[in-house]
Amino acid sequence: MSAMARFQDTLTLIPVPRSLVDEVVRALLDVLEKASLGSDDLDAGGDGSGNLRLVEGEHLTAGARYQVQKSDDDEPYAELKVVSWNRTGESEVEIRADIEDQVVNARAKLRTAGQRLHTLRVEGDYKGPRPVRMLMRASWEAEGRFEDWWATLGPRTTPPISLRIKHPFALASIAIERGKDADDRWSVNSTVRLRGRWIARPLAAVGLLVMRSRIRRALSKRCERTEAAWNGAVPGMVERGYQERVAVQHQVKVTAVSREWFDEYVAAFQRHVGELRFENGRLADTSADVRLLEGEHIQPGARYRVALDENDEGESHDESEGEEKRTASLDVSVTAWDADGHSRIEFTTSENAQTGWVELNPTLVRLAFDGQHEAVTRLSVTAEGDLERWWAGDGGPAFVARIEQPLGEGTFSVVGSQAEDDHWTMDVSLTAEGRGWGRPAIAIAGLLSGGAIQDEFKATTDEAAADWNDAVSKAIEAGPDQAAKTTLQRLLNNYTAGTKPD
Repeated sequence: MSAMARFQDTLTLIPVPRSLVDEVVRALLDVLEKASLGSDDLDAGGDGSGNLRLVEGEHLTAGARYQVQKSDDDEPYAELKVVSWNRTGESEVEIRADIEDQVVNARAKLRTAGQRLHTLRVEGDYKGPRPVRMLMRASWEAEGRFEDWWATLGPRTTPPISLRIKHPFALASIAIERGKDADDRWSVNSTVRLRGRWIARPLAAVGLLVMRSRIRRALSKRCERTEAAWNGAVPGMVERGYQERVAVQHQVKVTAVSREWFDEYVAAFQRHVGELRFENGRLADTSADVRLLEGEHIQPGARYRVALDENDEGESHDESEGEEKRTASLDVSVTAWDADGHSRIEFTTSENAQTGWVELNPTLVRLAFDGQHEAVTRLSVTAEGDLERWWAGDGGPAFVARIEQPLGEGTFSVVGSQAEDDHWTMDVSLTAEGRGWGRPAIAIAGLLSGGAIQDEFKATTDEAAADWNDAVSKAIEAGPDQAAKTTLQRLLNNYTAGTKPD
């Protein structure tokens, strides 16, 4: 009875050009080197699970030490030390983490030959929480010898890719080698070895003998899924290549409305806004808390406050804490209002966390936004809709929005065609490009996840088109006047209890 079980499989994989892999590695190194720790740029993307801080030495130089903590007041739960750094030679880092008495130690060593990836080796160990640490511990060694992988085939003493995991009671190893290519595809041979250790060795031998067929089937299914996933993703990646700009697009058909109907809808909406009633400075006939603070309703100089929380009284005092409690609110100012000409409305949220404005002209709509949005710490958006171009359907973008964030920028555009069969055909596109260390990061995301990004963009656009069709069908049936009144009511009432409009 053998104490070791060995399982082998062969996968046929579409190859990845070495030049593309080397380009991705260079981009990853660019991300690490350009990330300026301690500056606002690092946290520009939003809230994360931890903050990485440089606490000793200079960024990415030998002796540099970093700590990871959940917040400024928490003790660090992980530490990273740079042993050496040479992007055209050898780089090595050490990592230690202690999370709820679970300790992980790791060491990663990367070797490059000039601008080409040569070897990556990662080793480390894990120790579980006490008092079961003796049983919950393991060590591992993983190595990728990429120079050997792409080298001319021949006898090798060491597999190009290997992984070895050691537990007090078990040992597992995986070896991956490249066989003889066929039909311009890699023939990849994988070997998995399992055996018991110490007092578990005889028990493991019996278990492996009994479970051998089941383990073989499970590993074969895993190999089949890996082969299918690889061959499904790699052609698209190779075709896209490494590009600093990520671009996706999709075409949809949506229900059209006539120019006459739209003009009546806009006129009715403006009329219903003007007909809103205020009693003692507070908007009547709605559950939304909207106050007229200055001026006359919808006249230049009018200023409003919209509470974003239920039962907001602007400012209140919490006597139990002895501190003033402020409730989120939106201040809205009318700087111009002309139903037949130029109108401008400006807004700002509590403590100027968000600011923006909207301008309305007979043929143009412009808007801008600047500030924090959900998890993104800083965001700037400007947009313009050209109604004349939309109705003309001349092939140019009728709506363009530009989004800027410290780590990147993007452009969203919509090009429409003249209505046919009561439908508009819209070409919707989005391009994104990074800034600073976000430039290679976004490029890598586009390369690795371009297909998923396109699928998500398509699904989101289709969903938006379906929502439009549903809303427009109901609006046309109700008529422009009632549709405008319904729109205004929903905009107002959706602000109760801190709920923002869809």
